[in-house]
Amino acid sequence: MKQGTEETRETGGGEEQKEERGLSGPEEAVRQRVITNLKAVGWKESRLRYKPEWRVPDTPHDLTKRERGQRFSACGRADLVAFADDSGEPHALQVIFEFKEPTIEAGLHQLQRYLASEPVVRMGYWTNGTESIAVYKSHSNDWITVPGAPLPHPGDDLTAPPTKPPTWADLRRPTEAQLGSALKRLVATVVAGDSRAVRREDQLRELLHVLLVKVESDNWASASGNADEPVRFRLYGDRTTMVKLTAEVVQRMFKEYYNRQRNRVFHRDDVDEIRLTDETIFAVVDTLWPWRILGDSVDLLAKAFQVFRTQAMKSGEGQFLTPQRIIRPCVQAMDITPQDKVIDPACGTGGFVIEALRQVQDRYFRLDSETWRLVKFANDNLYGVDMDPLGTKLTKAAMIAMQDGSTHTLTGDAVRRHLWRSKFPDLQGELGDPGDDGEIAEQFTVVLTNPPFGADLKISAADARAAGYTITKAAASSKRGKEHVSLEIGLVYLELGPVHTN
Repeated sequence: MKQGTEETRETGGGEEQKEERGLSGPEEAVRQRVITNLKAVGWKESRLRYKPEWRVPDTPHDLTKRERGQRFSACGRADLVAFADDSGEPHALQVIFEFKEPTIEAGLHQLQRYLASEPVVRMGYWTNGTESIAVYKSHSNDWITVPGAPLPHPGDDLTAPPTKPPTWADLRRPTEAQLGSALKRLVATVVAGDSRAVRREDQLRELLHVLLVKVESDNWASASGNADEPVRFRLYGDRTTMVKLTAEVVQRMFKEYYNRQRNRVFHRDDVDEIRLTDETIFAVVDTLWPWRILGDSVDLLAKAFQVFRTQAMKSGEGQFLTPQRIIRPCVQAMDITPQDKVIDPACGTGGFVIEALRQVQDRYFRLDSETWRLVKFANDNLYGVDMDPLGTKLTKAAMIAMQDGSTHTLTGDAVRRHLWRSKFPDLQGELGDPGDDGEIAEQFTVVLTNPPFGADLKISAADARAAGYTITKAAASSKRGKEHVSLEIGLVYLELGPVHTN
């Protein structure tokens, strides 16, 4: 389809106005023949789509709108698309096919337009029934064309190592939508088929461990002294050796990171090995290495971690993420200074404490010579607590990558203080009063949190009494018990005198 043959615009009432030209006659015959041949080489019918034709976002802004489930403008409709799984979702797009354009040159131009707009697609294929051409999107944003190419098979390798090792300058900053699509593909498609990690929680844990290696690599590569050095998280070897060599290097990098951060990031049941197959590790590296996950902005790192956390959620558990566009103004309203002591008793992936650190750095410690002051603030004054071990691991990793504020990121129940000594000794040791169970020794000037909520999070009257909550004496038996506890917990953690609350 020629660029501009379809225009999608949102009117004032939200309706879409469309103008399109579908396939007919010889073009439709070519499409049906290609579909038949694709099935013959192993493509499942459930992974091929042409009715309705796939709408390709027009701009990066439209890509973001599609990612958020909103209506978006399209630059055209692909005649046929193939997916990596049965979801039919954008993150699973594998190949785009075009049949309308009359010449190879026009078909190639259209495929390049579509591939540039779809972040996870690596291959486009055009044919008019007699001629054909395949175009591949390389990591360096160059186009690799193969005239007369055969139809792709489901198991074809669409990757290739770069011709020279990339440096930090070669890596690109992805948009939120690009990063979201890529990570969703890894979570929903790539890791889901791994033969070593078959349980969902195991898959997410091991995928996170690969991401930690990427973050550590970005942290090293972004330093000015390493500007000319190849990044460490990349593809290694050639076509015949790249899967094995890449996995070996990443495993070695993870073991080094694990040994350095074992007591600060990892849990007791973690080991110094990524428990995924070489093929899965390679696929993750191939997807993520061209992008800057960590660099001049914490927003992308927060987004990356939020995607992982979202995949681990169950709607009834109250694990709902606070968007960055909400977190930032909330923290700004608190006007946090280096003298403040901050806690989020339901920190999730650490959005509030990470943003607090970022804003203190931006306002007070901008110079490189003041880095030690920022580190001291983070170590002394930032606290986060969450029941979810995955969430606290994400928070710790992000804080270490930023400026080491992981010291007081704790796993446990911030609400049921009477259980700290028996079930959550880390909380008791960091926050509790040694001489009085259930009492808090540490006091804070700022409490920033989006309290967890959900059908299964109501606090019982017995727990409310045991933890010493007075507000909940009447509320514990009602459906709003958790909300009352969330209100009082902020007051419990705050010190007496002028305070900030949010």
